[in-house]
Amino acid sequence: MAVSPAERRERVPSLRRRLLTRLLVPLGALAVGLGVGGSALIHGFVQSTHDRLLAGSTLAIAERLAVDDENGEVTVDLPAVAFGMLESQARDSIYYNVAHEGGVITGYLDLPLPDISKMPTNVTVFRDATYRGHAVRVAAQIRRLYGVPQPVLVQVAETTAGRRAVEVDLLLWLTLLEVALVGGSGLLVWGAVGRGLAPLGRLRRVIDSRSARGGMALVPLPLAVVPVEVLPLVIAINGLLARLDQSIGTMRRFTADASHQLRTPLAVLRTHLALLRRFGTDSAEGRAALDDVEGAVKRLERLLVQLLALARADEDAPAIPAAPEVTDLRQVAMEVAAEQVPAALAQDVEVRFEAPEDGDAGLRAVGNPVLVGELLGNLLDNAIRYNRPGGTVTVRVGPGLGSGPVLEVEDDGPGIPEAERERVFERFYRLDRPGEPPRTGSGLGLAIVRALADRLGAAVRLDAGQDGRGLKVTVILRAAEGGHTP
Repeated sequence: MAVSPAERRERVPSLRRRLLTRLLVPLGALAVGLGVGGSALIHGFVQSTHDRLLAGSTLAIAERLAVDDENGEVTVDLPAVAFGMLESQARDSIYYNVAHEGGVITGYLDLPLPDISKMPTNVTVFRDATYRGHAVRVAAQIRRLYGVPQPVLVQVAETTAGRRAVEVDLLLWLTLLEVALVGGSGLLVWGAVGRGLAPLGRLRRVIDSRSARGGMALVPLPLAVVPVEVLPLVIAINGLLARLDQSIGTMRRFTADASHQLRTPLAVLRTHLALLRRFGTDSAEGRAALDDVEGAVKRLERLLVQLLALARADEDAPAIPAAPEVTDLRQVAMEVAAEQVPAALAQDVEVRFEAPEDGDAGLRAVGNPVLVGELLGNLLDNAIRYNRPGGTVTVRVGPGLGSGPVLEVEDDGPGIPEAERERVFERFYRLDRPGEPPRTGSGLGLAIVRALADRLGAAVRLDAGQDGRGLKVTVILRAAEGGHTP
């Protein structure tokens, strides 16, 4: 079922969306973390600042404590500076008292007194409390005076509205700064992602322009507009395009070759069928036409087999895969030679097989056994088909001298002139000799051999046979150092 572009976008998020999500979500989380941490820092800073002022007022009062020499009572001369610092905060109210032996000497009588039994001397202690319905921050300190057995308590309280207001103001500024930071960073990230993905947009436009021109524009994509991060992907796409172009070319060649080569045998079939229709199968002409039809069908069958073999040989496949296969050349050659014996007997041709007597040393070749067998089968078919009656075809395998294993097919037929030995590898090239009847082959046998040899990474050479008679085809394969034998 086809998927619409909208559904595809819903199923697979865009790269831009992924990048923005990966960048902006952590940025937002960082902003939240900074906000929480900043809030704690602001609270601590405001608290400590106001507490220092509160402690200063408490200390100023404590420093003015004294004992009356006449009656031994504790007195205090409240300094104006003790409350001057605190009264600068117009939003807050200031409360204080000085207590001794459970009674208040001066100040607010209802300001709660702490348990002084657990308080250290000359150290300011802070506590949070509620006074007259308001939250207050209280600083308290006890002093021991000479001549007075009981300590004196000094405490100053301040409502917390002022410090809360300062915290709110600072938090508001922090929030505004974070919003500006996140917003500005988001815009920068958005623009940076857009600029970073711009080469992909240019690449898309290049592909779209090819589609707009129509046809199968399978030329490689330009690498100049591709960023380094996407370069391996584009190189892989170019490789795919090259293989696809080669496959399409192979298909087109096969179609063209088939349409060109099938015309003649089909025309022959139509002619002989017309003769059969005219004379019938009981006449001499009809029987001759029937024999010709059978021969034409066989030639057509062989042509189709060769065309398919050539198409397979043309496929774009690596000559040596990552885990190369290994072929036992002796075994493959023996099997293929045995398969060709019936055809050789029908042509009155003898097939011989020669191999070293010292085992399979040096006879293991890199390559698929099926491809090697198909290559040898085409060589034997050509050697038998074009040999003379009573001729001989020799299949020979052996280790190469300084190279891989060697496969030879030698016959004592008419051979191929040296000037024609390269042209016979061309498709549909027939070597017709003056004074001889036209050859019935399709001209594809050696073309298939060359294509298969290229697939196997092998070299093919044509030479004259023994004593200059016939033809010797030498195939030099790649020596196998490891691999596996199927």
